[in-house]
Amino acid sequence: MYLVNPTENQGRIGFYGFNFVPSCVMDGATVTGGSYAGAPANVTQTMINNEYAVPAPFELYINHSLSPASDSIYVTMLGKCTQAVSGQLVAHLVVLEKHIHYNTAPGSNGEKEFYNVMRKMLPTHNGTTLSSSYAAGDYFIIQQAWKLASITSMSELSVTGFVQNKQTKTVHQSALTSPTPITGVYANDVEVSTLIGMLPTYCVSSLSPTVKIRNNGTEPLTSLTFHYMVNNGTPATHQWTGNLDFLETATVQLPAFNFSLANSNVLTVYTDGTNSVGDNYAKNDTIRQNFNAAMQTGSTITLNIKTDNYPEETTWIISDNLGNTLASGGPYTQATHVYTESIPLGFGTCYQFTIYDAGGNGVCCGTASGFGYYQLKSGSMTIRTGTDFGSQESTQFYSPSGVGMVENLNPFTLSVYPNPVSGLATLKFENAKPEIIEINVFNLQGSVARKFQAQEYPAGKNEIMLDCTNLVPGIYNIQLKAGDRLFNQKLTVK
Repeated sequence: MYLVNPTENQGRIGFYGFNFVPSCVMDGATVTGGSYAGAPANVTQTMINNEYAVPAPFELYINHSLSPASDSIYVTMLGKCTQAVSGQLVAHLVVLEKHIHYNTAPGSNGEKEFYNVMRKMLPTHNGTTLSSSYAAGDYFIIQQAWKLASITSMSELSVTGFVQNKQTKTVHQSALTSPTPITGVYANDVEVSTLIGMLPTYCVSSLSPTVKIRNNGTEPLTSLTFHYMVNNGTPATHQWTGNLDFLETATVQLPAFNFSLANSNVLTVYTDGTNSVGDNYAKNDTIRQNFNAAMQTGSTITLNIKTDNYPEETTWIISDNLGNTLASGGPYTQATHVYTESIPLGFGTCYQFTIYDAGGNGVCCGTASGFGYYQLKSGSMTIRTGTDFGSQESTQFYSPSGVGMVENLNPFTLSVYPNPVSGLATLKFENAKPEIIEINVFNLQGSVARKFQAQEYPAGKNEIMLDCTNLVPGIYNIQLKAGDRLFNQKLTVK
C-alpha cells in the first residue's frame, strides 16, 4: 500500500515523525500537550470518548462524484466555523478505498484485509492552507479533482477530509463523504475567487482585468456590481448579469480603465449589490493583486532558451502595445539545447514577451520531460526567467526614448536557486554601491509570505537564505526594492 503512493505516505510519516507502523496519534500527541501516541492496540474507548467530548470549532460536509467515464473523481468540501479558532490551519482531502481483500496475502505478515487505504491526498499531502483565523459563521469551500489511478475496486472508493492545526498537529474536525448534497451557508453570497492573466510588471497605464467568480449562495446568482481600481485611484464600475446556481462559476472580463502607473501597484477588485439585495457574506467579495512598473531596458533584447525533451512544443513572440508581433521563434528541433536569440526592438515602446508550451508544463521538470529554462535579458539585467510556467507566461518591459543602453542602476542581477525548491533556497543579487534594500516574497493573492528587514547591503555580490519549508506549494514573486527601483523574480515552491 505504501509503494502505490510513496511520496504522500512518506510526507505524512515525516509530518508526525513515526518510526513504526501501524501508529496512532490522538490530539497531536507528537508535540507537547497531546494525549496519546503509540500502538493502536492500546487505545481505549474511554480515550476516544474523552476526545469526542471536546467541542469541534468546525462543521464539515463532503461530496464526491465521478466523471462520465468513471476515470476521474471530483470532490467538494465545505467547512463552517462554529466558534472562533486560529492557528496554522490546513484542510486535507483523502481519496481512499474502504476495503481491499486479497485471496493471497500480498506481504510477509499474512494479512489479506486492508481498510481505509489512502490512495491520494488532494491536492497533495501538504493540503490546502486555510485562513489563520475564523470567527463563528465564517466558512470555506474547497474543490479538487483527480484522475484515478491504482484503484483496486471502484465500489470501495470513498473520500474523507479533516481540518488540522499544522503547528500543534491537532485535528479540529473530520468527515466522510456523504450522498446528501452540500448547500450554501448564506442565501446571497458571491466569491471573487481569482484574477486571471495578471502580469507581474506593466508598462501600460490601462487594464482590462479578468475575474473568476463563484456563486456560494443558495439563491441563484443573477446580478452584481464590480468595482475595480489601482492604488487609490477612482474606481471603475461594471454591472454583471447572468444565472449561476450554487458553486457554478463565471469568468468576467471587465472593461478597460486607465490608471496612474507607479513603481509598486495594487489592483483591487470588489463586488456589491449581489442579486440587487446585497451580499450576506462580504469577506470573500474582494481580491487584490500586486504588480510593478515594467523594467526599463535597452534597444536590444537577448533571449536564452534551453529546451526540454520536447522542443517542438516551445514557441514565443514579442509584441508591441498595439498587439503587433515584432519578433517570434520556435518551435525548436533540438532537445536540451541552449538557443540564443538577439532581438533588436528600438526605443520608446512598451513590449510584451510571451512564451508558450503546447504540452502545458513549460520547459521543466522531470526525468521524462527534461529540465529547461528561458531567460530574457537586456545587457546584464534579467527581465524574466522561468521554467515550469504551464501553457504560457508573459512579461512586459519598456525601452524609453533615447539612444543606447539605459543606465544600469544596480542591483543589476537577481536570481534564486534551486528553483523549484522545497526547502532552503539561496537568493543572490549584486549591487554597485552600498544601499538599503528591502526584500519581500508575495503569493499569487498578493499577500506577503516572507518579509526581510530592510537593511544596508555592501557593494558587490550578496546572498541570503530563504526558508521555503513551510510555504504552501505554488508560485511566488520575490520582490527586491532598492530606493525607487523594483526587481522581481518568480519562485516555484514544490
